[in-house]
Amino acid sequence: MPELQQDSFLTELKDEEEVDSPPDNSSNQLSNEDNGNFVNNGPDVKVPRNLSVLYEDLEQEGDDTSFPINSHRRVPSETGSEYDTDLEDSESPTKAEYDSSGIGNYLKICEDMNMRPVSHFMRQTMNPSLSLRYQSLGCKKTVAITQALSSNTYVECLDLSDNDIGCDGMVSIAHMLTENYFITELSLEDNKIGLRGVATLCDVLSEHSYVKHLNLSGNGLKDPTAAVLGEMLKVNYTLTCLIVRQNQFSCVGATAIAGALLSNDSLTELDISWNKIRSRGSEALGKMVSTNNGLISLNVSFNGLDALGAAAFVKAIKTNSQLVNLDLINTRIPGSECKELGKALALNTTLKIVKLGNNPFKEPDIEILFHGLTTTSLYIIGLEVNLIFFVHNL
Repeated sequence: MPELQQDSFLTELKDEEEVDSPPDNSSNQLSNEDNGNFVNNGPDVKVPRNLSVLYEDLEQEGDDTSFPINSHRRVPSETGSEYDTDLEDSESPTKAEYDSSGIGNYLKICEDMNMRPVSHFMRQTMNPSLSLRYQSLGCKKTVAITQALSSNTYVECLDLSDNDIGCDGMVSIAHMLTENYFITELSLEDNKIGLRGVATLCDVLSEHSYVKHLNLSGNGLKDPTAAVLGEMLKVNYTLTCLIVRQNQFSCVGATAIAGALLSNDSLTELDISWNKIRSRGSEALGKMVSTNNGLISLNVSFNGLDALGAAAFVKAIKTNSQLVNLDLINTRIPGSECKELGKALALNTTLKIVKLGNNPFKEPDIEILFHGLTTTSLYIIGLEVNLIFFVHNL
């Protein structure tokens, strides 16, 4: 055999002998000194003595705690082979489901605040309409409820009327509306929410336009608050109903709201009754009605139109083509305006209901008013004078 081939043959034979021979594990064996610090826990695993002692002590005490000393097991793969894994027998924790009612969050908040949960609230969290009227919530309970409602996806109409929630409670409601996009109707009547509370709410409504119906009645709101509402109405085109009756708006407040509605045709219902609006404020409202093309229902009852405001509304009725319901009860319209009012109503083709009760009309004034309604499309007029209720075209 040639020398080169012989050397190659000897090299291959040597390699085969090395593969067939058992591996030398002497280098992997621990010395006697090392064996003093480790104990055997199986054929292939060495465990530190201190951990093994702790493990044995726990087993003797009956503790269920286990250590992953022998946790390695063989798990078949998709291809049929096996691979090592250190997965425990218990299933991995699943992601918590989203609390769409807010109950879980509410109970935790009440526990943290050391407060008893409001059962009336918990029973309604999955209803489209949630009413908590007259529940004496106060500020603290309102804060807890609004935090829970931040994640609620069921409630669309929220009524918190007459709960004395105050400014801080109102601020918490406003913050809730930045996260909750499902509530479209909000009633906050008789809650002493104040200027700061309304200002915070208007800031939210100016950017997050989801609320369509807003009731702020009976909160003692004054002209600065009306100015804040007016600024919000200039940029909010989602709100369709605003109820601010039984507050303390004067001519200044009425003028601020009327000025905002000169450029807002999205609001369809305005109730500004039972305030302190007199002739100048009524005149501003009347001029607004002349140009506004959005309002369908307007309630200015129990304010003082007087002759100046009445004349402005007469002109508005002649030109407005959107208004359907107009409430002028107890607005001190003088009898001298009945003739022009009758002519205006005869020209208007959209008004269906006009309320004129408790105004200082005499019977001759009423006859003059009705005389001009012979060709009108107005279906009904509620007119109350000396306990007489006149119905026209009923």
